[in-house]
Amino acid sequence: MAVTVSSFVVRTSLRVPGLGILALPAAPLPDWLVAAELFTPLALRLHRPGQPPLALRATVEEVNQAPLLPARALLLDADLDELPPSSHLSLESIVENELF
Repeated sequence: MAVTVSSFVVRTSLRVPGLGILALPAAPLPDWLVAAELFTPLALRLHRPGQPPLALRATVEEVNQAPLLPARALLLDADLDELPPSSHLSLESIVENELF
């Protein structure tokens, strides 16, 4: 399970009922997350300890946690519990011209 500089390392996550899992990143943010527009649909691969990689979809979101500045996050379209902090996500592709 190789974590690279282009990986989104999960700092914490929480279930958003009816929407999926909101994953907040550990620093540093991968370039693809910084460059993506909000709500961009992405095809990702989830890597968790002791589990095979899992393909899933997500959108780029922004979270405001007072008193901190807004931060990028991913809303995962997945029926999972919270993700372990040692999980990471790798970008497979930006989903073009496709509805979720």
